[in-house]
Amino acid sequence: MKPIKTSLPIIGYWDTRQGGRPENQDSCGFIDTELGFIALVCDGMGGGPAGQLASSTAVQKIVEYIVNAPEGITRLEALKNAIDYAHKAIIEKGNENPSLQGMGTTVTALLINKQSAIVAHVGDSRIYQFRRGHKIFRTADHSMVAELVRNGTLTEEQARLSSQSNIITRALGGQAEQLAEAYELPYEKGDRFLLCTDGIWGMLPEKELIRKTAKTASLSGAVDATVIEVDEIGRNNGNTHDNLTMALIETKQDSILKEKMSKRTILILCAMAAALLVSLIANGLLASKMLGENSQGQEIEQLNRQLEQKDKQIADLQGQVQKLNHDVANSKQETADAMKDAAKAQMDAAKQKEEAAQKAQKEAEKKAQEARDAADQAKKSADQAQKAASEASKIREAIIASLTKASTLKEGKERQEIRNHAISSLKNLMAKDSRNKSVYYEIIKRLGDRIATSNSDQAKGHYITLVNKLKNLK
Repeated sequence: MKPIKTSLPIIGYWDTRQGGRPENQDSCGFIDTELGFIALVCDGMGGGPAGQLASSTAVQKIVEYIVNAPEGITRLEALKNAIDYAHKAIIEKGNENPSLQGMGTTVTALLINKQSAIVAHVGDSRIYQFRRGHKIFRTADHSMVAELVRNGTLTEEQARLSSQSNIITRALGGQAEQLAEAYELPYEKGDRFLLCTDGIWGMLPEKELIRKTAKTASLSGAVDATVIEVDEIGRNNGNTHDNLTMALIETKQDSILKEKMSKRTILILCAMAAALLVSLIANGLLASKMLGENSQGQEIEQLNRQLEQKDKQIADLQGQVQKLNHDVANSKQETADAMKDAAKAQMDAAKQKEEAAQKAQKEAEKKAQEARDAADQAKKSADQAQKAASEASKIREAIIASLTKASTLKEGKERQEIRNHAISSLKNLMAKDSRNKSVYYEIIKRLGDRIATSNSDQAKGHYITLVNKLKNLK
């Protein structure tokens, strides 16, 4: 576990471990630039040294672009351009050296200054933002299972535990046309940013990961405890777990950019204002009614006093009382009519609610059926993908066995037949396993090299090299 050094009002720590793999293909980078402090965490892919080369190249090239970014470019544009720049560099290295073709890497990047935090990512490595112990932002994985989560087929936890969780849909060095997703985020004093590979988040349920990294008093302790526990879980489950890398950064002041009021908050405030207005109107009407009733009572009281004092005006007063009684009767009738209208309105409203509820129930049942159909289709697709992967694996094993045998043979009819059959099988694999298409193409090409038909010692090494390339494929 190592501290992160920067001149900005932030602190941070990072750690990386090999896990149960033959080598560590993760890479990190942390440096102050004119555009802000940049933190990078990458997870390389590819056999042998190719994965480590891809991830380290990504870190180097992204930093190189940010340090030399054109004047006037926005920080968000600069970070996206830097990732594209690294993507092209990785592809170029693969073109220069055929043994490196197919290598790639994920990337998570945080470019932070006093104005705001810019985050960008490609693949299934993640960036989290925590505030007061709670998750307020997380990048969306570019992976097959993440798509199934987004369409409601899988839960987050089912996706995390899926055997297909390592199949990503975007990577630097890959075929995807769209690469980085980037966002500008405000932050507050005490916010934490977690950058991590799937070797970290894939080993712990998200609630547990948040508890360990967002709800601790000690930043360094959070990093140390997390990598130790993840490594221990991996060792206890066969010691074949992935490389694991994380960086945890905490801000020490608010950003200049402030949070925008959400639409939900605006709607709540509008609703509260409307409720307040209705309450004021109701209170006004009630007060008016009470004043009217008080005024009427005072008038009757005055009439009674006049009746007691002036008997001679009884006849006139009786007429006035009769008039008042008539007015009261009319008022009662109007009140009864109003109550009747209100009751009818309530009945109509209840009927409308019932109709709306029935409609909503039908819509819910329709969506539930659509969800079940989608789940069935997703399961069917997953089964087909698993079957194709199994078939591809069997074909690869057969090719490996035949090429291993070819390495022990002299050039002749049998080795020629093995070569021809291997080429035919590799072409079949290219249709079933497009992810490793470039590797199969390269092996087909190298089976046609002159050295493959010679009886030299180099020929044996040539076949063994091709066998190892197939063994290194996932």
